Amino acid sequence: PATQQDRLWAGGTGGYFVFDVTDTSNPELLVSITGVSGVAHGHTFTPSPDGMFVVGEVESQWQPLRLFDLRDAWSEGGNPVVSRAISAWTANYQDLSHNHEVRWPFVFVSAYEDGLQVFDMIDPFNPRTVAYYDTYSGPHMARGHGNVNLGAWGVDVRNADGLIVVSDMVSGLYTFKMDGFPSWNGNDWNMPNISSAQDWDNGPEGVERRTTMEGGQY
Repeated sequence: PATQQDRLWAGGTGGYFVFDVTDTSNPELLVSITGVSGVAHGHTFTPSPDGMFVVGEVESQWQPLRLFDLRDAWSEGGNPVVSRAISAWTANYQDLSHNHEVRWPFVFVSAYEDGLQVFDMIDPFNPRTVAYYDTYSGPHMARGHGNVNLGAWGVDVRNADGLIVVSDMVSGLYTFKMDGFPSWNGNDWNMPNISSAQDWDNGPEGVERRTTMEGGQY
């Protein structure tokens, strides 16, 4: 919000990319995460609320979630190309994760056969698992050798009351509450109050609100 930019955090061929899309007719590439060993393409790419750290996922068996440090990339005169992760996390190296949601310092992961997983990235150099629930009751590689794409597929978090929702492709829909996570607001962690759950009533922090001729705001 301090940058007054609209940023797109995208995964694609070659890795992960951050664009300034404030002018949608002229997007500008700001940061690239490319040349990372084992990353031929990016699947899911989610920043911390301040944009200084980011979680990258490729959705391939044997591949962990990788954490990247963007502080140098954002600094004046820094290198906008990042090519090395600072740490990695996985629930089980034989499996893979499908999606994740960041509510600093927690990362909520729908991890197929490994169900719901939650890890803590308060120290991004040393992520650690803090909670899990096994939603998948089927056998390993039920679709055949090398195919572990069954189980927890989607995950979302409601900030107002900390409700965690997981969809499992086999066993159905789950709702959870995690001890010590009654709700989420970035300000409680000295972070901007920014997540994938946009505050549509007030907008992101730092936005310049304008008054229309009719007295409304946008």
